[in-house]
Amino acid sequence: MDIDKLIESIKDTPYFPAIKRYSSTISVDDALRVVRQIGMSRTPRFVIDDENTFAYTNIIRWYLGKSFKCLNPTTKQLADGRLDKGIYIAGNTGSGKSWCMEIINALANVLRNKISFSGDDDEADKMSLHIVRADDIVSDYQLTGNIERYKRASILTIQDLGQEQLEAMYMGNRLNVLKSIIEYRGDFANKITCFTSNYPINHSQLCDMYGDRVASRLIEMCNYYEIKGSDRRKL
Repeated sequence: MDIDKLIESIKDTPYFPAIKRYSSTISVDDALRVVRQIGMSRTPRFVIDDENTFAYTNIIRWYLGKSFKCLNPTTKQLADGRLDKGIYIAGNTGSGKSWCMEIINALANVLRNKISFSGDDDEADKMSLHIVRADDIVSDYQLTGNIERYKRASILTIQDLGQEQLEAMYMGNRLNVLKSIIEYRGDFANKITCFTSNYPINHSQLCDMYGDRVASRLIEMCNYYEIKGSDRRKL
């Protein structure tokens, strides 16, 4: 057996599903103009300023399928972002982190950029962020006992991670709902998961709530950002 040929054939064979991103033709500057207009349509107080411009600019680049930067979760130094990973935004209450993902999702609905979760161009579809609050996921489990749609969604954006009820009960079955979802999704290289949270991605509280494995998975799954500043809802 020719091992070198075998290795080359493995390189060319998609044994596991892989995310394929498609770079948009719109410029980042033009996308920023669109984002500003989307934000202003929600509230005239919306601004992209020194406190959020790094996050907005680079998350827009991520959505457009272009090279971008993120923060190293430990050192907070600039790092190269990865297009096959999701987004994690940490920030205080009212800092605008949830708005950021909602506005990027509105941008996605306008631009309809493509993504494939099999690596096959014929299976590419519109990239939508599918946003849901963490506490709504827990409430859904309490009502139905079913979280399969959250586990299996190609893209899922969970808002306010860490603010939900930690354990939920359905028909006598007690479950740490978000822990179960994150552990499941973290096992797949062809799923994208995004989060917003009051907690930095390496905060000890996340370890206490979900365990070391999930805390480590979050870092593996996401490009990290922080949005700081005062409560923008009071401006």
